[in-house]
Amino acid sequence: MDVEEAAAKFHPVSLKALKRMVDESLISEPLNELDLHALSVLSRIWSDEWYVAQMNMTFRPDKRALMLAFPNFGKVERYILSSYLPGKYKKKARVSVHEVSKNLREYFKIDYPDFKIKRVRQIAYNMLRSSRGEVRKQYLGLSVLEREAFNLLSEKSVKKSKYKLF
Repeated sequence: MDVEEAAAKFHPVSLKALKRMVDESLISEPLNELDLHALSVLSRIWSDEWYVAQMNMTFRPDKRALMLAFPNFGKVERYILSSYLPGKYKKKARVSVHEVSKNLREYFKIDYPDFKIKRVRQIAYNMLRSSRGEVRKQYLGLSVLEREAFNLLSEKSVKKSKYKLF
């Protein structure tokens, strides 16, 4: 079986994800029996909200919100976007394209084109602008929900530990 057939059979695993798995040698092409079994397990896990929610809990709430609001963004694009968005612990300051580019070279060891940084910066500015605030509202709403869920979970774990102590 090839990856195109596998993408149709093992929904919700996408063709893009399967091609990357082949590129990273996680599976082979054509798919062998072991690959088919692994994909059937992966498909079952990704089809179940409980497993997906548990796996997503390993990410910080703000990162989860960004990943859900911008699923097509990779790690670099999410970093650029978060550089231009205000944060709870970030002081407000203007960030230049040159500064973001320098940070990308320093932390990610890549030269990212300025025009792509400007494209992501424009998305951030559109989120912050009230006239185009629909995406901003979605992101902020997801972020708030994630934070509330995290706080509720930590409160419950503290309560449980109190009862165990006494």
